[in-house]
Amino acid sequence: MLSIKEISQKFNISKSTLYGWEKERPEIFAYLQRADYKYEELRNLVIVLEKYAKTITPAFEFKEIEFILGLGFHATNMNNIENLHIIYSQAIVNHIKQKAAFVMPIYTKLERLNLIERYIFVNSCKEIAAKLPKMKKEEHNGLIMHYFRTFII
Repeated sequence: MLSIKEISQKFNISKSTLYGWEKERPEIFAYLQRADYKYEELRNLVIVLEKYAKTITPAFEFKEIEFILGLGFHATNMNNIENLHIIYSQAIVNHIKQKAAFVMPIYTKLERLNLIERYIFVNSCKEIAAKLPKMKKEEHNGLIMHYFRTFII
């Protein structure tokens, strides 16, 4: 836990303000005290996920990832991540009639991903969704390859 002096230096907050928050806003003060611990914990989780990503067996073709990204669906919470294949099935309703042979195997691939792989996949979707609109079309393929390299055959 960080001391008042450490919090003051780290976040550029006066000590008198922190003493006031300690009494008047204990939830904020407690959060700031644990800021380093939470940062370390998050950093360790990111490292574990990065190492785990290297063990994923690629199963998707580039065009399948492009299709998924084009659907624009978002898994925003843990329940959505667990049910990623179901969210996908709801998003492809209009495509099944014309492209069933293409879209249905993607469902199976998403269903086979374990929870950690789904989390990494969804996180990649979020990262790329924020960046693609700001980039030129000709740069999209490189960005997709970068974010989904562990998933693409």
